[in-house]
Amino acid sequence: MLSEEQIKKIVSANESLQVQLADANAMLAARQEEIDFLNTELAESTALRSKLDGQQAQIESIENQLGEKQKAAKGAEEREFELHQELTGMALLNKQYNELVQDYAYLQSQYKDVLAQLTALQHHNLELEKVAGSMGELQSRLENSLLEKDVLKERINTLEAQKFIKEI
Repeated sequence: MLSEEQIKKIVSANESLQVQLADANAMLAARQEEIDFLNTELAESTALRSKLDGQQAQIESIENQLGEKQKAAKGAEEREFELHQELTGMALLNKQYNELVQDYAYLQSQYKDVLAQLTALQHHNLELEKVAGSMGELQSRLENSLLEKDVLKERINTLEAQKFIKEI
């Protein structure tokens, strides 16, 4: 039979393990909240990446249009001396060219802003990866604690069984 002191030690150890388990469960819940937050951030990052890709395609299209308009403007200048009527067409093309240049400058500015956001998101993703690594380490620690708890339970059972055998 276990002495009162041994029982107190076992109860104390059990209470300590229960506190540790509660702490581990609290940490696990906090990590799950972090994972949920990080998943939300990742979805936003993906949406921004999609928006960036769309804007980049738009910039490329405008660059192509701009190249075509530049070629048209150059051809119109060469014909200017021969045909006076094309001068009006050339003025229109120049106006469109200037609008495209303005649009291009505006889109370039947006492109730079989106690239800056992407860089920030990539930095944030690196931080998320670090947090995920920490979470893995904490999960491993929790598993180790649970294994230790099981070993302690087995020892208690063994001691109780030995006590029962000695009493018989």
